Amino acid sequence: MDGWPRIMNPEYRVKIIGLLALFVLAAQNASAVQSHGGSEGLVSHQIGHILFAIGMGYLLSRIYSMKLHGGGWLEFKVFLWLLLLWNVITFSGHWMDEYVSAENIIRLNGIIAYFVIEDLMGLVYYMSRLDHLVLVPSFFFLLLSLRKWSVSQ
Repeated sequence: MDGWPRIMNPEYRVKIIGLLALFVLAAQNASAVQSHGGSEGLVSHQIGHILFAIGMGYLLSRIYSMKLHGGGWLEFKVFLWLLLLWNVITFSGHWMDEYVSAENIIRLNGIIAYFVIEDLMGLVYYMSRLDHLVLVPSFFFLLLSLRKWSVSQ
């Protein structure tokens, strides 16, 4: 048997699962938040968000201009809209990072424990830190669209 079907053999599955377990067990601690090292890091990161948002907007415009409907396309459009929204939220949050007062961030043992919201900008900033509430559902809609497309073929 050539290629992909060989993986279905139980002998190969055990090897693959063992290799994956080795990678997981060998993993080291990683921080969930990464700083970008000075203003040039932040600027290049922000440019990335702008280009990503432009790309999602372009895909949306192409889908709407081609009038693609049917199985999976609605879910894919929702995925693209949510990614576009995520980029706007994240871009805004990174920008507001520069203006949030350090006194509003309460640290315990060097880890951010609390954020004090004193005004509307503080609330908007805090909400921008919850960007995963938009990003995770976007990938759920991508999964739904891919599932519909795979069933239709």
